[in-house]
Amino acid sequence: MRPLKVIGIVFGIVLVVSPAFSDSRFSVFGKVNFIAATGLESDYEVGVNEFPFVSAYQNLGIGFGLTFGKTLFGGIEGHYNLSGKVTLAGPPVDPDRVEVDTFKYASGLFVFGFNLVNNQRVRVYLNGGGGVRYNLEDEIKSYVSENGYLTEVDPPDKRYILEGFGGAGLEIYLSKNSGIMLSGRYVYVELEESQKAMVILAGVVYRF
Repeated sequence: MRPLKVIGIVFGIVLVVSPAFSDSRFSVFGKVNFIAATGLESDYEVGVNEFPFVSAYQNLGIGFGLTFGKTLFGGIEGHYNLSGKVTLAGPPVDPDRVEVDTFKYASGLFVFGFNLVNNQRVRVYLNGGGGVRYNLEDEIKSYVSENGYLTEVDPPDKRYILEGFGGAGLEIYLSKNSGIMLSGRYVYVELEESQKAMVILAGVVYRF
């Protein structure tokens, strides 16, 4: 059974079971991913990997979350992430650069956490979790480098990639049931060369 199908089944179960728990919350948010630069000169290989250095970049996304629990809590999240612009660069022995678009992807995550503060007006929490990232594009993209060479960028070898995160968040309630939320997290993604990112999420939350 595919990972996303499993996540969908779990989401359905959570929707049925969550009313039995106090402090259930549903949130909708926008997000900004700040991805760190990667690459080593030793990764350079003529005709195979001529742009071993990947610049830091940002991309945007949207998502939703559903959690339940008063002190300890658990739940799920779904994310959709847009493309971003990133610069690939060669080493000093073969200097060249090309700006490319990253590949769109979606993520399904399991979330667990602990509420540090939880009252009618404010919630402050620590959370963490993990799940599966699904790459939405599988076509090779073509670009022309600064030196005029045709450059082809392959999608990730794996369609499904594991990712995990840890972070903290704040919710401020403007009424009994609705409020705004802000969250930050550190994300680790299992690629050929591990990818690390800081992610900021901001949106609205409904408590029921």
